[in-house]
Amino acid sequence: MPVSTAVVGRQPVIDRAHNVVGYELLFRPLPTSETARDPYAVQSFDGDEMTNQVIFSALGLGIDRLTGGRTVFCNADRGVLTGQIPVSLPPRQTVIEVLESVTIDDEVLAGCRALSRAGYRLAADDFLWIAGAEELLEIVDIVKIDLRATPLDAAAALIARCRPFEVQMIAEKIETAQEYAACLELDFDLFQGYFLGRPTTVSGPALGTSRLSVLRLATAVLDDDIDYDSIDRLLRAEPALSYQLIQLASIGRFGETKRCVRSVREALVWIGLSRLRGWIPALLLRPAGRAIDTNLPAVLTRARMAELLAMDLFPRDSDFAFTAAMLSAFDLLLGVPRENLAAILDIPADLQQAAFGSDTPVGRLIGDIIEYERRGADPACFTGVRQDRVGHAAAHAFSWAVAATQLIDSYAAA
Repeated sequence: MPVSTAVVGRQPVIDRAHNVVGYELLFRPLPTSETARDPYAVQSFDGDEMTNQVIFSALGLGIDRLTGGRTVFCNADRGVLTGQIPVSLPPRQTVIEVLESVTIDDEVLAGCRALSRAGYRLAADDFLWIAGAEELLEIVDIVKIDLRATPLDAAAALIARCRPFEVQMIAEKIETAQEYAACLELDFDLFQGYFLGRPTTVSGPALGTSRLSVLRLATAVLDDDIDYDSIDRLLRAEPALSYQLIQLASIGRFGETKRCVRSVREALVWIGLSRLRGWIPALLLRPAGRAIDTNLPAVLTRARMAELLAMDLFPRDSDFAFTAAMLSAFDLLLGVPRENLAAILDIPADLQQAAFGSDTPVGRLIGDIIEYERRGADPACFTGVRQDRVGHAAAHAFSWAVAATQLIDSYAAA
């Protein structure tokens, strides 16, 4: 799988006490981009593709690292609002902004109600009073008024018409101190604009999922006779998809805390086939990458070796050991120092401790395997494992990893 760069813009939203309460996440095609449209970007995106790319970039960079646990504001075009593009952001933390360019019809209103039932808050972006505005105001929680489209002398009347619907009011595109003072006087609840904070671009290394991997997954999950074992076997050779799946499963439903997912198999069970099938269109919208990474066999070898030795030491944690060991080797895929991985990967605490710590049995096992890799065929670095078992596990793991990689190559060549 190719190494790509996750890129997202973010602009703060503040309250009346000047506290940052959230960030609007914005599409940026390149790490150097200051706007969504960049003449140096090779590929152009429509509204749904922009939202999809923002979501995947945000997950790749880590929602908490982007927002510090604050609210996420995310633009949504028609495909997101009608459910064609799944929103894999935490409902309890996310506001979906209904773009002003979206035609508000029965299908969009039904989609907005479904998002609201799922626990997302909704905002009417760049709101203007048009025919049928009342139907949208009955669903949304927030109304954003664009000062470039609605002058201050007209904003007061618009606020008065919206307040009976018990919505929060955000003034956006505030560009001067005078505008900010006037918005405070108009009794807006929240504020956003260049005067308060310009958008900044955040970027970092991310695993780009190959189109081949996505198509293989799509073919598998759309088969009516597929089972979790078959999907699990497919994902074992796809670290990028496995990582994204863990992130998706970790997002709790509305009212739930973030789930502590311990393995790819556990992530599959949490998500379920129906949600997994709904995730495929979002994956297919992402830019295509090359088939495999040359370091993939080394990553898979470490994961499989950890699983095999865990079967002897703590059988119930063998799936957990495979997943943690796979994540521990992402420095080989991302091209970053291993000591930086813990800060880059957005994974549950149990996996974080096992992949990058030494205070747990699985963590110590993974540390022993890494030391074994560094020192060569010297099983003396292991504790609690027969020396002959180490060599056998290493050989079997390498053979399995090579076979898995060759299978991917064969699909790519077909």
